[in-house]
Parts: sequence; structure tokens; C-alpha cells
Amino acid sequence: MKNQAIKQTQFNEIKNKISNYATSKTVKNRIENFEPSSILEDVLMFQKETGEGIILIEQEKSIPFMASEDIDRILRKIEEGFILEPKELLEISEFLATIRKMKLFFDTNKEIAPTLYSYSTHLKSYKGIEEKINLSIQHNQVTSEASRELKKVRQQITRYESDIRDKLNKFLVHPSNKSKIQEFMTIEREGVLTIPLKSSFKHSVKGSIISESSKGATAFIQLDTTKELNQKWQLAQAEEISIIYQILAELTEEIAKELEGIKKTIEIVFSLEMIVAKAKYSVAIGGQKVLINNKGKIHLIEAKHPLLGKEAVPLTVNLGEQERGLIITGSNSGGKTVVLKTIGLLTFMTMMGVFIPASKSSEISIFEHVLVDIGDYQDFENALSTFSGHMNNMAEILTIANSKSLVLVDEIGTGTEPSEGAAIAIAILETLIDKGSVVLASTHYGEIKEFAVQDTNFLTAAMAFDMETLEPLYQLLMNQVGASNGFFIADKMNLGSDILAKAYQHFNHFNVSGEK
Repeated sequence: MKNQAIKQTQFNEIKNKISNYATSKTVKNRIENFEPSSILEDVLMFQKETGEGIILIEQEKSIPFMASEDIDRILRKIEEGFILEPKELLEISEFLATIRKMKLFFDTNKEIAPTLYSYSTHLKSYKGIEEKINLSIQHNQVTSEASRELKKVRQQITRYESDIRDKLNKFLVHPSNKSKIQEFMTIEREGVLTIPLKSSFKHSVKGSIISESSKGATAFIQLDTTKELNQKWQLAQAEEISIIYQILAELTEEIAKELEGIKKTIEIVFSLEMIVAKAKYSVAIGGQKVLINNKGKIHLIEAKHPLLGKEAVPLTVNLGEQERGLIITGSNSGGKTVVLKTIGLLTFMTMMGVFIPASKSSEISIFEHVLVDIGDYQDFENALSTFSGHMNNMAEILTIANSKSLVLVDEIGTGTEPSEGAAIAIAILETLIDKGSVVLASTHYGEIKEFAVQDTNFLTAAMAFDMETLEPLYQLLMNQVGASNGFFIADKMNLGSDILAKAYQHFNHFNVSGEK
């Protein structure tokens, strides 16, 4: 039910938007999978954290987060015993530098963000590892300064290569060799520096054939005069690889020794990054800090659906303190569904610690369960009608619902014979109220409207409708009952006076006979 409620209220879309404000892939994923909390103490702490993040953002403080796409993968490699590549070690170094910068940042701003500062005090500095990596690796390569052995062997490699090229160049410039040479350059083939000779001359010089071109026109020859130097050159290169591997292994081991501490430190960084992402999104939607309770009281003033942007029409709702139910009425496309989604969405956002787009004087409740029945549940594959799908969903909701539940039901009781649907809907509403749930439901049915007017547990609200333009105004009018406006709309759309006259006769007959 939770996943269904999150999907139907579009809370997944909100989480996706929040994740866009995160820097690292890890935090983006955590935001996408975040579970809203129903524990008041947790939610109040989330809100406090977000509030401090907003202060930092509004004061244009530049928080030093680093985009590390692979930090989790790199740490797992260390745990699994792999040796890190130079690029990966540099990424670790950059992340450790970010931790130092963050620690300094929150220390500087501890007066305006004391909670976030308290988290940052647990950030541990690993400057020694950071400096050792930076000394040993630059531009994704192990530097000669990493060890005396590496510096020495690289000098040998350079010297051997220079000596080989000198000998090969003497061969290339000798007049007697001009006709034999295919290209006047030295070419490395299979780890050996060679001379490219025309294939017809490959046996006319003292040397060994290392390889030939694909068409056989060129033979790549190692001269006998360079054979010993080539061997020394290759051995020095092999030694260089061995020393580099040893340096990478030692640097990886340095990190491995501090791995548990680094992981704990990175978790704090990720937590701070998520808080700031929530704060940035809250600022982007004009979110405000409101009062929060866990008693079911909803008093939203000028609240807006955050995904509708400038199109959102503010709504005001007061529910849950005495009356626990609200029946929303009005014509089709009047915004009843948007009202239900707005309430559910703002509830989830609050439970995640996101400030909501509503007046500061608003109050909202958190719930143990947010239970939703919105949309079409028709299932052709299993031969379930829309009504059957709704009833199946409502049966599950009734099993879960308690005094700490928010239940949102769109067009309750529809999909079957109207009077039966209305009767079932009223019974469901009564049961949910008996369980102590806070219930918001929309309807067209007159019987449900009448029930809501008479039952002291319920309030009514209507969606405003422009009778001239036939346009919905998307305004929620509390303590009113809206008409479906079927006859009025049919008349405005020129259905025909004779048809409308017959319709009125049938309508009056239905009312007299007690049928719908």
C-alpha cells in the first residue's frame, strides 16, 4: 500500500526532483529510495536539518560537496582485496580533501547551522593519506617521486631507449642502407625497437625479424647491435611495472587500514549532502516551515501542489481536530483529484523533511499509514472491472487503516449501480471514521453529499465552477456542497431542449421512486 500511495500521489516525482540537487550518485539513489518517517521526533529533526540548510543557501554559502560517481564502488574494491588504479586513488584523495573542506566550512558556519555543525564534528581528517596519494600520483599516473627505486629504473629505461635509438638512427642514415629501408623511422613492435625494411631485404642485414606487415611488404627488424640493449630495456620496463604495482598496493593498504573510519566519515558526508539537497528543493518551490503534529490535524492555508508550478491554485483545508472526514464535491475536471493528491503529497514531503509550499501559519499531520485509492483499477487480464478493482483496494485499506492513518479516496463508490455504490461508500466512510482515520474523499453522488452534511464527523467542500465559461476554477470552498452541474453543462453545450426536458422527467421520476 505504501508504494501504491507514493506512486499515486506522485511522491516519486518529488524525490526525483530533490535528487537533481544532489551531487553524488550515491546520494541521488538514496533520495530516490528514501522512506518517509512516521515518527514525530525524526520528522522534527529532519525539518530542523532542512531549515539550517535553507539558511546556508539563502546566505549564499558555497557548500563544498564533491561529485564522486564511484566512491562506493572503489571502497568495495578495497574490501574485496583489489589494488586500486591511479585514477581511483586520486578520486579517494579528492574525496578526503572534500571532507577537510566540509569540516572547515561547517566550523565557520556553526552559529547559523549548529545541528549540521554537530554532525561535521565527527568528520575525520585523513590528510596523511591524501598527501601521500598526491605525491605519488599525478594526471592518473604514478610519478617518479613515488619512490627512489621507481625514479632509478625510469632513468635506466630512458637511457636504454636513447642508446637503442642512437644505434638505429646510425643505421637509418647510412647511405648503403637507403635502398633497403621502407620507412625512415624506428618503430616499436612487440616491445622491441625495430627498423622497417622492405621485405626483399629482410635477410640482408644482421638482425632478427620481429614481425611483418599484414601485406608482407615490410619486415620489422631488430638489429643484432641493439639486441642486448633491447633486452635490458624490456627488463627495466618489467621492473617499472612491478614497482608501480607495489606502490599502488601500498597506497591501497594505507586506505584499507583506515577503511572503517573512512566509511563512517563518508556516511556523514552523504547525510549532509542529502540534507542540503532537500533544502535546495524546499527553496526552489517556496517551501515554508509549518507546525507538525501526529494527531491527524490538518490546517493547510494557501497550500499548493508543488508539481504544478505557477498553474497551482492555492487551497485551504481545516480538518482532523474535531471532524475527521472531508467530502469534496463538484463537477468533473474541477480539481477534486488534485486536492487529494496535494494533501497526500505535502504529507509525504513533510515526513521526509522537505518544507512545503503553504502559509507559515499552516499545520500538517504525519501518519503511520497514507492509504490511497486514486485512479482506474480496471484489470482486463484478470477480468476485474473498475469497481472490483476499487473494492479490492478498499478492502486492503480497511484492513490496514487505524487512528494514525490518512485515507484518500477519489470518486468513492463509483463503477457500479449508483445507489448501491453510494450505500457501500457511506458504509466504508463510517467504518474508517470508527477506526479513527482521517478521511478525504471525492464524490458526485447526492446520497453521499447528504450523508456528509448530516454526519457531524464530516465536513464538506466544493470545487468552484464558472457557470458562464463552464471552466473549473480549481478553488476548494470549505463547508459548501458542490453540484455536478450535469444539466447546466448539457444545456450550455446545446444538447437540445427537447432532450433536456425528457432528462428532467426521468430525473424527477428517479427521485420520486427512490431510484438513482
